[in-house]
Amino acid sequence: METTTPTTDPTPVHAYVLGDALYLNLTSACTLACTFCPKIRDGSFTVGGFDLRLSRAPGVEEVWAAALAAGLAGRSEVVFTGFGEPTRRLPVLLELARRLKAAGVARVRVDTDGLASLREGRDVVPELRAAGVDALSVSLNAPDPATYVRLCPNAFGERAFGAACDFIREAARAFPDVAASCVGVPGLSREACEALVHSLGARFRWRPYDRLGRLETTPAAGSPPRAG
Repeated sequence: METTTPTTDPTPVHAYVLGDALYLNLTSACTLACTFCPKIRDGSFTVGGFDLRLSRAPGVEEVWAAALAAGLAGRSEVVFTGFGEPTRRLPVLLELARRLKAAGVARVRVDTDGLASLREGRDVVPELRAAGVDALSVSLNAPDPATYVRLCPNAFGERAFGAACDFIREAARAFPDVAASCVGVPGLSREACEALVHSLGARFRWRPYDRLGRLETTPAAGSPPRAG
């Protein structure tokens, strides 16, 4: 199994390896401007030694070529993630997911803000499932609308919080594995966040604030290392 090596080369990184998982980077654009995000807070786009800043959004063939070059065989999973919201490139994501499943990838995961259905004006959960996505990890980051807007400013305002909750609820009905995460920002109630996530039918994940954007070196048993 090939492993990519971190580099300072200006060539855009469309695929990168952390542990035994492959990560695909589709965009640097976000729907949210989260105050705790390293690219907002520190201007940093680096994860595990890889600079994930993209000056333009790559097409299907560019990302597919990068994925093949990094190697698909033996990967624990392939994850759509990065310092942008992958569902903002929804057609590209869906086509790549179909190719990954056709190539025999066992697990395809999407890390998302859960706002795709709101942004697209339709329920995109069935489209993700039909394309072969196996798991979703949704960044919720708050137990209520006011806290959400304070931590994750966005053009939709408090509507975005309800939309993210609806997305998680629908996803939990359609996917075998849905996690919703909250970053441990000082003052945020872990208990309130966890109660909300469980009420939506998802698995809860608390992300340490000081590890955001870094490689987790001590993942839970059975979980591959991953970026924050």
